Amino acid sequence: MTPTPAAPMSGYITTGQAAARIGSTSQYVRELVHAGHLAAIDIGTGERSRFRVTVASVEKFLADRVVRPTSPIEVAA
Repeated sequence: MTPTPAAPMSGYITTGQAAARIGSTSQYVRELVHAGHLAAIDIGTGERSRFRVTVASVEKFLADRVVRPTSPIEVAA
């Protein structure tokens, strides 16, 4: 029998991969997971957490933080 992997194979990335996508550190990604800003699963077997972050939550996190231009302000003459 073939063993089943502990973590899902698609739709999840490591905290390091998530950090690279958002331009941050793995520690910051873990803080975002703990704060509920990124969806993740814990695949750790001991006391220490090992997260796999959903790709969709990273994409949503980035989309929610896009700076969009505002309409130009008319200058009074």
